[in-house]
Amino acid sequence: MMYVLATTNAGEVLKVPMFVEHFMEYQGSLSEFVMEHYDNHKQDSDWDTDQKLPFINPPIVLTVHAQLPELTFEIKKPKEITVSKKNSIYKEKDFSNHYLSQIFQPPRLS
Repeated sequence: MMYVLATTNAGEVLKVPMFVEHFMEYQGSLSEFVMEHYDNHKQDSDWDTDQKLPFINPPIVLTVHAQLPELTFEIKKPKEITVSKKNSIYKEKDFSNHYLSQIFQPPRLS
């Protein structure tokens, strides 16, 4: 736990009480407080107190730079496949309809 707090930004959470205390002294809304202290804050009379706020100066101990490779892909149009319909010798009219009442029937063309 000590290692995590010392080497990551998780330790900044321990500074939240300082944030609350400093906000209570501030005359204005929460959004004004955040904009004033976290958006290009200029040095003023309470600069030392401002530097103790969480995430003002986060520790840069572990910096990981990862760059994903550029992925490109191309979807090619599928080739058209034509299937020729062959004439069959089989014709349903050549058979009697007696087979319709039985389980086993000859194949049919659809």
